[in-house]
Amino acid sequence: MNSSFDSYSDFFRNTECGYRNFAQEHRKSQGRAPFSMLLVESQPHNYIDPALNDTLLILPTSVESQCNWNWTINDRKVKTKAEVNRMLIVPPNVQSIWEVDAHRTLLTLCIPNSTFRSVLGTNCPRQLGQALWDLSADTWEDEYLSTAMRQLWLSSQSHEPIDAIMNEGLVTSIIACLMKKAGVHSGEHQPVAFPEWRVRKLHTFVQQQLAEDISLDDMADATGLSRRQFSRAFSAQMGETPFRWLNRLRIERAMVMLKESDVALYRIADECGFSDQSHFSKAFKQTVGVTPAVWRLEHRSS
Repeated sequence: MNSSFDSYSDFFRNTECGYRNFAQEHRKSQGRAPFSMLLVESQPHNYIDPALNDTLLILPTSVESQCNWNWTINDRKVKTKAEVNRMLIVPPNVQSIWEVDAHRTLLTLCIPNSTFRSVLGTNCPRQLGQALWDLSADTWEDEYLSTAMRQLWLSSQSHEPIDAIMNEGLVTSIIACLMKKAGVHSGEHQPVAFPEWRVRKLHTFVQQQLAEDISLDDMADATGLSRRQFSRAFSAQMGETPFRWLNRLRIERAMVMLKESDVALYRIADECGFSDQSHFSKAFKQTVGVTPAVWRLEHRSS
């Protein structure tokens, strides 16, 4: 497919592109912070988008029930459910593959690399795609960004000078918000290695595997980081080591079972991932201050 388009908006309307069959509306603003926007009635499809010099911020405004939204960017494959207001970034200069099996209405903001550089000046990351990379790993909600995008769509319809000023302000604040969300600050051109989406992903993995022996490599693999990257990033972000955090989750599950059931201690130890009852009792007392039996008696009687 021809990838020599000036913008994503131009690609989307091209006669070679399957998207041309979708009902769509386009708006564009030049000024000192150029951008374009699309409102699209997206149908089920399996398409490849070329690498372009635009960062895409995609906001679902309506979604058919149980819509699967799957994408591949730089060999990273993601499968999720589309939800209203859970947005996604597509970094610039990367090819992406999309598989969608139901109807969605998407509001998409296309910000050229040149606009990022104009707004951020010397604070613009030299590798913009790398800086935004983590935000493309999952969908996420941001009330400010979703509100700003909707307002930008409304104000970009007007050609009044005052609305052009508003558009510049909105685009500037959206870019600043994205940089902050990606962990890029003044003079820091590397994204935070352990953002919130990685915390959620790790927590889900651990909760599903809590009865098993979970290694540092297992946790690193679950977050898509190397063992060394994971250990350093986790401790810096969470303020404790991965194993201390894991032990706390095991203890918390044990507390629920102690309080809400009559399950034997050896069974609780097994289901919470401790090697045996002795290991469980020792770890519990070190963390809580009393043995599991004493804690159960105190909390069941209350």
